[in-house]
Amino acid sequence: MEITEELLYFIWKFRYYDFQHLVTADGEKLEIVHPGFRNEDAGPDFSQAKIKIDDTLWAGSVEIHIMASEWQSHKHQLDPAYNNVTLHVVWKKDAMTLNEAGVEIPCLELYDRVDSSMIRQYDFLMKNEKWVPCADQIHTTPDLVKKNWLQRLMAERLASKSASILVALKHQKEDWQSVAYQKLARALGTQVNGEAMEMLARICPLSIIGKHKDQLLQIEALLFGQSGLLPTAHNEQEYLNKLRLEYDFLKNKYTLIPMQRVQWKFLRMRPTNFPTIRIAQLARLLFQSQHLFSKLIAAEEVKEIIHLLDVTVSHYWKDHFTFDTEASSPKEKRLGKLSIHTIVINTVCPLLFAYGLSTDDEKYKEKALRFLSELPAEVNAITRSWAALGVQADSAMDSQALIQLKNNFCNEKKCLYCSIGHQLLKQTK
Repeated sequence: MEITEELLYFIWKFRYYDFQHLVTADGEKLEIVHPGFRNEDAGPDFSQAKIKIDDTLWAGSVEIHIMASEWQSHKHQLDPAYNNVTLHVVWKKDAMTLNEAGVEIPCLELYDRVDSSMIRQYDFLMKNEKWVPCADQIHTTPDLVKKNWLQRLMAERLASKSASILVALKHQKEDWQSVAYQKLARALGTQVNGEAMEMLARICPLSIIGKHKDQLLQIEALLFGQSGLLPTAHNEQEYLNKLRLEYDFLKNKYTLIPMQRVQWKFLRMRPTNFPTIRIAQLARLLFQSQHLFSKLIAAEEVKEIIHLLDVTVSHYWKDHFTFDTEASSPKEKRLGKLSIHTIVINTVCPLLFAYGLSTDDEKYKEKALRFLSELPAEVNAITRSWAALGVQADSAMDSQALIQLKNNFCNEKKCLYCSIGHQLLKQTK
């Protein structure tokens, strides 16, 4: 069985060792008044610890290693940052621990104070190659533990997404309308063309779009022209030629530089998700909903946002998928319900949450969480696999939390930092 420093941090932090009649490796009476706080930066592993040795109370840091000799191999004895270490906690002591002044630091061995079943459980989780390490055991975890953990994961996921939005806000000089426009454009592009769609929104700024807000054809001309997807040769199609004329004029007027066609992906995509269709839907959204962000934050019910995003395409695109591909029969090509839900979950709610953080207004953060709780859970490979293990997602809030859990904890085998993993390890104690 392999012992890791991460496991020792866990055991030390939560006192999962026999702390009765503690003594140092030299036989001094030892009491851990407070284990300290984990230090993620350079320096000792735990700071602000309180250690009582014999009758003396020491306040300082704690350093943790598997073998005591690692103190020397890491050259801590030469680093003044380690001079305030009051206790060296190790699995086994195989060498003395000296600080920079040559003074020996008390050492605590844990190898005979930790339940072997906890070590075996940790070893099992780390070596398990199933979809998640706890696949065979998660059913033994109390529902309350899972529920509370999912709530924390949801908050963590929203905070993470909000952080990237707030970075974008700085780049846009605190212009929420532009940030929302760019993020919605990215969402319309899905994972395949999201980056290209966001770039398109950046080179077709609202400052220009807004000057043509009442003319759908001009908005389409700007977007299709800037995308690089608009054919340059004269064509028999009246609509295409109108776009070409409009774009040529607007390109010169605003000194625009278009994207390259190669930046867009069409291969192995459903035609309704082609970037041409998504750009047409974005144009309609901008035409129908001016001051889009203001409308998003004003919405009191999630159905208002769903209605706002329920856009179709202009007449030409009802029987075309690209400028040179005609559909077999005309179709409305609205954004589907699932697509709208995905955009609300992954873009609109994080925007609301970020706005609440930025303005220090809980109302918007609470609204984002409420909308997520009211939307149905996403159905994808991750949520289906969780369901197979008996972990059901009842709402989008749950499905987002489960995605966060799988991607950020299970895939990285961070069981020591997961409430479910913690529970499974604690159960063996």
